[in-house]
Amino acid sequence: MDKNIYQIAEQILQLHQKAYEIYLPLVEDVCSRTVSEEELSHLLDDLLNFACDEKKLRLYKRVCRYYFDVYPSCIRDYIEAYWEIWER
Repeated sequence: MDKNIYQIAEQILQLHQKAYEIYLPLVEDVCSRTVSEEELSHLLDDLLNFACDEKKLRLYKRVCRYYFDVYPSCIRDYIEAYWEIWER
């Protein structure tokens, strides 16, 4: 049983690393131009799923900071969503 738990934990770590590798170029792209609120929301929804990990949380924060002045209401909603999901 302990071996199975170790294997599952290792798979979760690999999944988080893969997610970072996938989302990093997407965040760089979105932060290099102005996107629609719909496109922004889609990316933030995806990033929010992985925001429990420090590396992906930094990506999430980067997008939020970049777009705060463009879509303040949207970004406030995503900041609140983060706190509701990950900080409780």
